[in-house]
Amino acid sequence: MSEDDPIDDEWIDKVLAGDPFPIEEEEDEPIGRLLSDSELDAGQRLVIEWQSPQNFSDITNALCSRCKSAAFFNQPKLKYLHDAYVLAKFARLQNAESVRLAAASDQWPDGFIKFHGQIHNIEVTSTHGGRKLGEEYRNVTGSTLSMDPVENWVERANSIPKYLDEAIGNKAKRRYASPCWLVVYLNISEYGIRQKETEKTIAETKERHTSAFSAISVLWKGKLY
Repeated sequence: MSEDDPIDDEWIDKVLAGDPFPIEEEEDEPIGRLLSDSELDAGQRLVIEWQSPQNFSDITNALCSRCKSAAFFNQPKLKYLHDAYVLAKFARLQNAESVRLAAASDQWPDGFIKFHGQIHNIEVTSTHGGRKLGEEYRNVTGSTLSMDPVENWVERANSIPKYLDEAIGNKAKRRYASPCWLVVYLNISEYGIRQKETEKTIAETKERHTSAFSAISVLWKGKLY
């Protein structure tokens, strides 16, 4: 398939046959052949079309599953998949009627959902707690990543207020001209040792920034807050 070829049904079927690739998982092996540039372009054309959250999620996960983790976190051309991944999770959990990613030519927002008959502008941001995931993948030796020491869990939990506030605050500083719904992907796990405290932090942080957005949702450990 060249860059000028239309998106054929056979290729779409192959994409939809892929398995989910969660960004949180630190795996470095793609499922099947790596995506070519033309397939990445074709995939982007798929996710900018209005469609059901389930179909959008299937396409996004299939595309992600054919990317190496190191490349996923290091190559700018894959950025649209970051946004699509978070948007897919959000749309399904929010029970949206339909969803699409913004076109590459759009400066903002990152995507759109239709919810209760109304179209909402969606801005997506993520925080990984200061971890440079791409650097982690580049520095891996062998097939095993460094173990996560138990003593780091509390430290990571205690860092959540800072990183969550920064993620939302940096978006609030942009002062968007039109209302938008901010979706924050909070990719910091503390294995449940600060569950209630973190949920309270999320609510308080959202409240501090509520005037900057039409709504704020935080995606944390597979749930929306």
